[in-house]
Amino acid sequence: MSRKNHNKTQRKKVNDAIHVVNLASYTAPEVVESKRYDWVEYGEDNMYFKYLIDRYNGSPTNNASINGISEMIYGRGLDATDSEKNSQGYKEMRSLFKKDCMKKVCYDYKMMGQAALQIIYSKDRSKIAQVAHMPIETLRAEKAQDGEIKAYYYSSDWEEVKQKDKPRRIPAFGTSENDIEILYIRPYRAGFYYYSPVDYQGGLQYAELEEEIANYHISNIQNGLQPSMLINFNNGTPDKEQRDAIERAIYEKFSGTSNAGKFILAFNDSKELAATVDPVTINDAHQQYQFLSDESMKKVMVSHRIVSPMLVGIKDNTGLGNNAEELQTASLLMDNTVIRPMQVTIIDEIERVLEYNGIELDLYFKTLQPLEFTDLTNAVSESEIEKETGVKKSERESVEEQIEDTE
Repeated sequence: MSRKNHNKTQRKKVNDAIHVVNLASYTAPEVVESKRYDWVEYGEDNMYFKYLIDRYNGSPTNNASINGISEMIYGRGLDATDSEKNSQGYKEMRSLFKKDCMKKVCYDYKMMGQAALQIIYSKDRSKIAQVAHMPIETLRAEKAQDGEIKAYYYSSDWEEVKQKDKPRRIPAFGTSENDIEILYIRPYRAGFYYYSPVDYQGGLQYAELEEEIANYHISNIQNGLQPSMLINFNNGTPDKEQRDAIERAIYEKFSGTSNAGKFILAFNDSKELAATVDPVTINDAHQQYQFLSDESMKKVMVSHRIVSPMLVGIKDNTGLGNNAEELQTASLLMDNTVIRPMQVTIIDEIERVLEYNGIELDLYFKTLQPLEFTDLTNAVSESEIEKETGVKKSERESVEEQIEDTE
């Protein structure tokens, strides 16, 4: 054998004996119209909603942001400026859209990017008798017919659908004569017809990074702060199939942030020929992890368009919003640019339900903002003042009278 061919053989042997294990990269959700199903899949294995739930549970910043904003959307509940003029319609509205139901709708809308209501008609379909919250993760859109989504498929567990359970088809609101229909609430997003991505889509990688950093540190502490490892097999080099099987078994047991480290796998013909590895230490590792943690928190908050972290209960060291005037400005800005557009989308869909029952009300969500934070500069009419403050005219007059009496 020539020296050239011998060197090639040696290089091939080394390449086959040492394996590099790579981490999977982040991928955006795909909307798939499979020929096998009547519904449209969302994300890998049709489980993108579960991915969003995992990011909510795993990232503290994402969790606090979603909780805070969803509470701001709901505020102090649904109300109407003309509730006194149309008391009967207002009473029926409150009966249909109960507090618990609307809280869940606001929560789903923020966390999942969309929400759903189960619309239940009276026996003669003369009116809508009941409205109930439908968990959005249990629904998948039917393939469009003539440019219209005419139904949604329901399953309590979409992971089990492919094995045994068959989803239930429920018509979309206003498309059938059935007793029950689904009202699907979602904002318009260019390029998305069946599902709307969450408004914090760009921050999901950082939410996942924040979660992985926490997992890494927890695992390091639980494992006694052990470093990454080199695994040597000194009883000869098995064939490729055996090496792949060993690699898979070790990877499943030891890799990932939950096991705090990666490993190098080497097969050697003898102990004397074992691979040697000089450890590569990371200077100021704690500072690097602190940077990643801080950067993740900032990017997640940016994706949620949080003007000041204090508004959602997050304290940072930037100094922004640390005095009343800055906090008031941040609160007004976030209320007008983030919260109200979401409230408008939800209210528009609620009004469709009320219209079916012949009810017309000027709806709004009562704000959580303190009265001293409200901006009445552009509020001309009494209804506009009520929407800004969440306080009715009669209540304001009563408070003013009490103040005058005390003076």
